[in-house]
Amino acid sequence: MPPRLPYLDWLRGLALLGMLVGHTFHSWVRDEQRTSDLFQVSQMVGGFPAALFLFLTGISLVILLDRQARSGGAERDLWGVILRRSGYILVVAYLFRLQQWAMWWPNPNYQGLFKPDILNALGVALALSGAVMLLAPKHLRLAAAAGGAVFCAVITPLAWALPADLLPLPLLGYLRGLPELLNFPVFPWASYTFTGVLAGMVVVGKEPAQVDRAMQWFVLIALTLLLAARFFDALPYTYYHPYDYWNTSPNLVANKTALVLLLFAASYGWTSVADLSRFSWVRQIGRTSLLIYWVHIEIVYGRLFHGWQRRMTLGQTATGLACLTAAMLLLSVAKTRWAERRKAALRAPAPPPTGAVPDSA
Repeated sequence: MPPRLPYLDWLRGLALLGMLVGHTFHSWVRDEQRTSDLFQVSQMVGGFPAALFLFLTGISLVILLDRQARSGGAERDLWGVILRRSGYILVVAYLFRLQQWAMWWPNPNYQGLFKPDILNALGVALALSGAVMLLAPKHLRLAAAAGGAVFCAVITPLAWALPADLLPLPLLGYLRGLPELLNFPVFPWASYTFTGVLAGMVVVGKEPAQVDRAMQWFVLIALTLLLAARFFDALPYTYYHPYDYWNTSPNLVANKTALVLLLFAASYGWTSVADLSRFSWVRQIGRTSLLIYWVHIEIVYGRLFHGWQRRMTLGQTATGLACLTAAMLLLSVAKTRWAERRKAALRAPAPPPTGAVPDSA
């Protein structure tokens, strides 16, 4: 099995921090302070974690492919692996929504029960990108990943123009954005997963020198995407009507993809010079991302702490964010240590039966 890549944990931890910032300020800051610069910055920071998580899901798919190749298993078995992994994420997604629904009983949000949220997007994007990768010939997989990323971005305005009564809302929400659901549809969000597949194919299982060069190329590609998005956004005409930059524009996807690639290269650069033997709290929370996501959502938006919502000043919210981050770190460490003790117990040899004669006798 290939070693764990520390820069992926660090990037995942960075995404979690951005999510904590965005969600905490969005939920707790009182209405009259939501026009402040600090609040606006917090929401900009909170707008990138979803793209980072989807990007990392694409890399995890490549790690699955690489692990299967190293173990000598048949590639056809990957269909079952990908379906089980994506199915697991979708089951967790609906269990999460069910738990939130139950917490608000007897006044639950029935519509929110079936909302395609970020976990749903992760599961569907993993299945979609996995199918594309397995159907594409090996020598064309890099091109297929790039094509998938571009396709999911450019088709978004057309997908979002689908009639609202075409499918039931829970299904339509996987294809297009719906204001009443605030969902994460495949278009454009799966684009970031395909980009992650492309990045993973370039770095997973490669020598350090190759990864170094790849990261330099990612920085160059990111800068090119930023310039291209700027150019096309400034054109006096567009192929899409109506033009909605913040929801359906491929230029927004290009900008976010560029920032994701820059953060990916930065996380690699940081962990390359850092002492990996020392404890890293960012990397630590990245190792338990699903647990922290689930728990912090319940604290920030759940019923138990409902009295905090929209009632805090910016300073109080910042203090609450620091306390929440510390609590999530402690939870992450506790979970990791419990998992390590459990693995050690499973690896330990079973004690000999009572009364058994030792081998040395």
